[in-house]
Amino acid sequence: MSRFLLLPFTFVLNHYNKIAYTYDILSWMVYGKRLINIQKDLIKKLPKAGKILILGGGNGKILPIIFNHAPLLNIEYVEASSLMIKLAKKYKHPRQSVTFHHADALTFKLKSEHIYAGFFLDLLDEKQIELLIRKHQFKNKTSYWYIADFQLNKETELYFLRRIQLFFTILFFKITTRHSINNLPKIEAIFENIGYKTNQYSDKKSFICWKIISSINN
Repeated sequence: MSRFLLLPFTFVLNHYNKIAYTYDILSWMVYGKRLINIQKDLIKKLPKAGKILILGGGNGKILPIIFNHAPLLNIEYVEASSLMIKLAKKYKHPRQSVTFHHADALTFKLKSEHIYAGFFLDLLDEKQIELLIRKHQFKNKTSYWYIADFQLNKETELYFLRRIQLFFTILFFKITTRHSINNLPKIEAIFENIGYKTNQYSDKKSFICWKIISSINN
């Protein structure tokens, strides 16, 4: 289940502590296992070694999946909720290299060529997404974004049902966290306007999908 924002916006540390322990249950009630399953598919595409920056990592359920795929991968894990980090530490494998950062992803200074954003960019308005993308650009290196998120357009399967799901998801987070957006940001278009390209895509008609987007330096 995605988290939503109130504009104008900066991440309020611990804003999501109140739903940290119920997030999985609520997610399952609305979307079943689709959110974790789509991330399992995306994680298979991550590099086997090196460093990756995870933005808005949440409760850490993805950590053992990442370790099974790439035990040598060094992870910088950025999350604004201290309780989410507490939960994530329990999922971390003892031999997994993870540095946890209780921080606002928008102001976090560390850059990376590989960035994982699972159900995170929908928190931001389009200008903030652009700033975040530009922050992780390199002059002579290619940046790779591994993104799992929602997409809603006229090609989306079960379009009207998905609109209803999205409406109630937004309403829930308006009530519980005082965050809200009216529409999903056009994430892929923002990347393309900056000069990025989509290398791989799970399914352009699916409401929940993954994509790998890179800067055109390769």
